[in-house]
Amino acid sequence: MPSENVTAHPVQLHYTLTSDDLLDGFAAHNRSIPRPWYLRWLSTLLTVGVLAVVFVSSAVSGNVAAGTAVIGAVVVFIVVVPVAVGFSLLLRRLFGASRWIYRLQVRQIMRGNPALSQPMQASVTDTGVHLSSAAGQSTTSWAQHPLHVETDRSFVLLASERRGGAVLVLPKRGLEAAGLAPLRSLLSAHSRRLS
Repeated sequence: MPSENVTAHPVQLHYTLTSDDLLDGFAAHNRSIPRPWYLRWLSTLLTVGVLAVVFVSSAVSGNVAAGTAVIGAVVVFIVVVPVAVGFSLLLRRLFGASRWIYRLQVRQIMRGNPALSQPMQASVTDTGVHLSSAAGQSTTSWAQHPLHVETDRSFVLLASERRGGAVLVLPKRGLEAAGLAPLRSLLSAHSRRLS
């Protein structure tokens, strides 16, 4: 991004981090992680594979007549495979957003770190993000957060695309109305946006 689009003035945020803000950041991080197709269909592929091994080994060992094994395999692939696919799709639909998974973690993090619930000031500049609260101060450079995700509620700075990477949540409600465009400009200049 051209340097004339980057603001020279720091963007200030004043907020108190809530569990909903942290939950939004974790869910945004989870959504931005790319997954290969075979991991999304792992339960279905394992079900089909186990059933195929059972039927083939039964037919080969002679425990079941070959005709019975073929009929059993056809029935299983007509009934069990669609059920496994449907179950996999249902689980993905119900738990795909993973907000319910992170809700317990967020509650524990907020309970274990009372300093997160104190009023914070964040200053976003060309050099990085400076956070300060009554508990202390912290400065992170852009190299520590090379990625970001924008949600309806916040800007989420990410350390990596992998699970377990550091997440820094900057709630939009902490910005003034005029601060949204300069913050977007700073983020696009110093980190890559994930969708």
